Amino acid sequence: MKVKVKVKQLAMIMLIMCVVLTGCMGGSSEAGPQSPAPQASAAAETKQPSGNPPPEASQTVYDLKQKYDTDNNPGIMPMYNVDQDMEFIFRFNTDLGSEAIGHTLSVHTDIKALPESKVGTLEDSQLVDGKSVYSIKPLGFGVLASDSLREAGGSSWGNAPVYYIRLNYDLDAATPTPLKQPIIIPFTVKSDLPVPNLQADISPDGRLTLVWSEVPGAESYNIYNASHITMENTNEALSGAEQGYADQRPLLIATVPGTSYNDFMKDGRGALGIVDETITSLQNNNVQGEYYVTAVQGDKESKFSASVDTVALSKQLPRTVASEDNLNLKLFKSAGELPKTVPVQYIDGSKTPGTVIYDTDSITIQQSGPTDVQFSIQGTALKGYVQVEKLTDADIASLAAAQSKGANQGYVEPKNNTDYVPAPDVPTIIDNNGNAGESGDNVIDQQKENTRSKVDEGNKQAVPAPTIPADLIHADSALEEYLALNLISGKTEISLQAFPEAQNARTLVDEVEKVIYQNPLILGFRGYSYDYKTLTLHTEFDDPAEVILSKQLEILAEADKVIAAAIKDGMSTDEKQMAIYNYLNDNTTYDDAALENAKQQQFKSVDAKFNDSFSTYGILVKKVGVCMSYAHTFQLLSDLAQVPSMVVTGTMDGVNHAWNKVKIGGEWVNVDATNNETNSGLPYLLYNSNDATAANVDYVMDNSSWLDHELSLFQATSNAHDYYVTHGLEADSLEAYKTKLAEQLKQGKTLIVLRVLADTDSAELTQKTAEVIKQYDASKLANAGMIELGSYVAIQL
Repeated sequence: MKVKVKVKQLAMIMLIMCVVLTGCMGGSSEAGPQSPAPQASAAAETKQPSGNPPPEASQTVYDLKQKYDTDNNPGIMPMYNVDQDMEFIFRFNTDLGSEAIGHTLSVHTDIKALPESKVGTLEDSQLVDGKSVYSIKPLGFGVLASDSLREAGGSSWGNAPVYYIRLNYDLDAATPTPLKQPIIIPFTVKSDLPVPNLQADISPDGRLTLVWSEVPGAESYNIYNASHITMENTNEALSGAEQGYADQRPLLIATVPGTSYNDFMKDGRGALGIVDETITSLQNNNVQGEYYVTAVQGDKESKFSASVDTVALSKQLPRTVASEDNLNLKLFKSAGELPKTVPVQYIDGSKTPGTVIYDTDSITIQQSGPTDVQFSIQGTALKGYVQVEKLTDADIASLAAAQSKGANQGYVEPKNNTDYVPAPDVPTIIDNNGNAGESGDNVIDQQKENTRSKVDEGNKQAVPAPTIPADLIHADSALEEYLALNLISGKTEISLQAFPEAQNARTLVDEVEKVIYQNPLILGFRGYSYDYKTLTLHTEFDDPAEVILSKQLEILAEADKVIAAAIKDGMSTDEKQMAIYNYLNDNTTYDDAALENAKQQQFKSVDAKFNDSFSTYGILVKKVGVCMSYAHTFQLLSDLAQVPSMVVTGTMDGVNHAWNKVKIGGEWVNVDATNNETNSGLPYLLYNSNDATAANVDYVMDNSSWLDHELSLFQATSNAHDYYVTHGLEADSLEAYKTKLAEQLKQGKTLIVLRVLADTDSAELTQKTAEVIKQYDASKLANAGMIELGSYVAIQL
């Protein structure tokens, strides 16, 4: 992704916009065109210099676990498709005593297994031959109970997609031994039909569609919704999985034959408020709360899918323009009065400035009466038209040149084809042959022994030995390094039997995403799926393993050349970081063609000829790529230069983007190497900036690039190292802006970029800018121009 105002475009805009500033001083009524944390995971810390030998070929999974001092207790593998009223029995090797009662076992709906997500259960304990035996079973109708469950009566776990048993005591210890970390055991309840995989699909214009996988044999699909109804029509958080779905009973809102749904207003318009073909005033209307989908065949219905939580998606789902700023049918005297931004309200009630795009191609100037000018709001489906009393061909040309058409997603995300809930034919206990285990005393005993057997076998497996330096592998656990080594080597089948903690979709997705985003030498990773029956992760790559290896060697050779040329002896960490950033600005460019190709395919795929632009190979070797290629290249060069950094994923202007964070002191500040001066026209747009500054330019970090529970480690509140702060280019008032602009003019700058924190409008900034330039040198006013991007103001002389 990038801000689409390049240097050559910026120069053209500045020339055209001289009418704006000249007009301000000349009194003309015809205005011209408008223009983390103290502690963090080791993988993001400083790397040692390149040159360490790669891992030895004889290394096993067990060796990796010893390296990370992994606890010898392997945990217990998940259990799939248990009975709705299943009772779980745990046999301990000791008498736990009365102190353990009520603190030994619990069942939760969230993998963190915090008290808030605990569900109602019946727990029993007794002594058998002097040793504690604990059991736990469901109480009442369970969570997310459907009407059919309630009618059936009896106790049930409910319709949640996944449950998690929390075990707090060591089963094998000879004395009562609380575990340092509880063992979390996922389980699923058997479903009449396979459970659909539900996902949120957000279009480039910010519209939500629910999409899900097709279930063979399903005749239809039920869509359920749970939400708080408010007078303000805003989206409020629910008591979802993290709170045990307390008091939550989703309501059936629709039954559809296909595998997508966006008719949230139930009028066939896809949640759009359409006035006529020229005006759309609302979108995502009635989108709120959490959505679930089930498959239906005759009188059979599956369990609930994982939810789509729209609260978490709120910042990507615009609803309308604030009523007091609604542009539709407004009359303006001239083009100079047309606003550049309007406050867009999102489904949670928050507001963010949205860029107005005027459709200059459709304008027909009226000889008498006002001229209609159609507009749309960038990143939304909102559109309409305004009227302008006086409009000229020059105004239209200036308006067309000054507008940014907006940014789009900069990379194709790897496709996750894993079933969040295992199919009904997946056995509860998966033995060494991939089949159900022999019936025994109880399922916990069987799974405990099965886990030990599977882990012992898995620990003996050899780990791939890629021909890259070991210090360029980012990992914070044996599981992460195991995944990284396999993915760097281009392995298409990866056994996970040695890692019970990864044998559920929630953990697996989190781990895989972190590994692929934090390891720049994983090339061309396109998708993955997990086979529950064989405990195997299947992966897809753009290239075969031998081609991946060849490209990795090219990348490392080029990286060594870059480091040798850019990094000098005695440089500080800050100087190394600046040298890397400047190298990327001076030697690489954004791949517009790759972005356009991906956009045409809805960012689901990209033509093979553009594959390299989405990996480190693009920017570093070919010198052209998109945002993910920039972020991964910055990360790799930072590793070699011993600059602590990480890759960040999220959105900018509501669409996908990748950038970096670097560690300065105890904080992780934002650096966006993609939006450098070459690509955006604005130097150091986001450089050593805190999270508030990033948010001001509409950067929103998501939870894909790191483990969810560790994201809080990477916050940045201080702006002391921000480029615009350290170079005196930030103004907190209009008077300060005028002073700083005058200082830059005196230094003879021809391109001046300042960040203005004052609450002001474009017309006021334009007027003040013209005043300062006239005072400095009135002759420069005729060729001067100005554009704005968020809080940034660029002046070209």
